[in-house]
Amino acid sequence: MELTTALKISGGAHGALVLWALVAGIFSGDFDEAMQVTEVSVISGAEFAALVERSGSGTPSLGADPEDAPEPQPEPDPLPEPEPQPEPQPEPEAEPAAPEADPAPSVPDDAGAVLAPEPGDTPTPAPRVAPRPADRPERDVAVAPEVQEAAEPVPADETPPEPAEPQEAEAPEAATTRIVTEATEEGGAQQIALAPTATPRPRTRPDRPAPAPEPEPDPVARQEPEPEPEPEPEPPADPQADAIADAVAEAVAGGGAATGDPGPPMTAGERDALRLAVQECWVVDVGSEAANVTVTVGMRMSPDGTVIDGTLRMLEASGGSDAAIQSAFQSARRAILRCQRGGYDLPAEKYARWEQIEMVFNPEEMRLR
Repeated sequence: MELTTALKISGGAHGALVLWALVAGIFSGDFDEAMQVTEVSVISGAEFAALVERSGSGTPSLGADPEDAPEPQPEPDPLPEPEPQPEPQPEPEAEPAAPEADPAPSVPDDAGAVLAPEPGDTPTPAPRVAPRPADRPERDVAVAPEVQEAAEPVPADETPPEPAEPQEAEAPEAATTRIVTEATEEGGAQQIALAPTATPRPRTRPDRPAPAPEPEPDPVARQEPEPEPEPEPEPPADPQADAIADAVAEAVAGGGAATGDPGPPMTAGERDALRLAVQECWVVDVGSEAANVTVTVGMRMSPDGTVIDGTLRMLEASGGSDAAIQSAFQSARRAILRCQRGGYDLPAEKYARWEQIEMVFNPEEMRLR
């Protein structure tokens, strides 16, 4: 009974759903939309034919084949735009033509030649100079001592002089109006002097003759060496004077120190006390070349423990240049003099031991000798 009721309820629900799907669209229509109306006129066939004839044959018929229609011509391609022509560049201004240089005068090949005067310009050499030139006679005749003037005509009324005795033909000596020298005679000939093609080299200087060996002096003429004078005999030594000299030398070598037993040596504590006292005032310039220098300083002390003036000196040094060594020595010297104050604390009974002191200033370790 319950199963039947469920089936009924299920079938009724499904039926209502299907019915709603079918009839739901009827009630959702839009009835407010206005209807569009177009007016048309009705004509008869005769009127339509008359309208067609009136429009002309150009109107295509409704039943015409679309293939018979003329094909549309293709549109021509657009012409390419002309390229813009480049603007003409302004022509450069023409530079004014340079003035033509005057042509160099042509120089003949024999420009270096010197032409001598013509033979006609040179006078014929003659033994004398006269205001009127006289040519040399063609044949040998006697030379007249003086030039005779031509004979004057004798008038007819005068008696002609007696004819003189016939004389040999004479002619005046040849003369010229200029003095002819040898240079003029050489220049009379037509000569051409050409420039030398090469510069003459100077002649080599002849070898200087070796000096003749000096003649050796005659062995007889040599001077004999003078005999050396014999040394004077030394006076006999005085034993007493020698003893005095030895004593003085020993005193000087000992530096004036008292002779005898110098006493017990200095202990290690006394030596370290002196070293530490000097080290307090010793300044080492780290990083400089002087920091690598080891210098040994010697000095002489007085009994009160102070350094005697003028005795402080450098004995030896190593490890640097001269400037670095000098800088290291000055630093050690200042340390010794600065820290002595009223005198170093040294045992007076051992003065003979510390009268002469040598100190080695080594940046790594300072020690006392």
